[in-house]
Amino acid sequence: MAQHTLEVIVENSPGVLARVAGLFARRAYNIERLSVGPTSNPETSKMEIVVNLEGHALEQVIAQLDKLINVIAIKEILHNAPQTVIHDTQPDYQN
Repeated sequence: MAQHTLEVIVENSPGVLARVAGLFARRAYNIERLSVGPTSNPETSKMEIVVNLEGHALEQVIAQLDKLINVIAIKEILHNAPQTVIHDTQPDYQN
């Protein structure tokens, strides 16, 4: 399985990390690496989540993350491309 990196912009509020981690735990998916830090906007934080998921499982996690009310944006960072590509996974509508 290949590693996939998801960059998730979330509201900077208590409990958001627990909700995101709980989403993975409920589906019995392992988070390989997780880092959270501030953004230039004090109201948001950036999470980088590395997972070993493929196909439908990866799509399902992205769709479920998008349903969380505290999630603002999700991007998949593709490292295997000739240059690092950021694939915006957000649908055309707002949450």
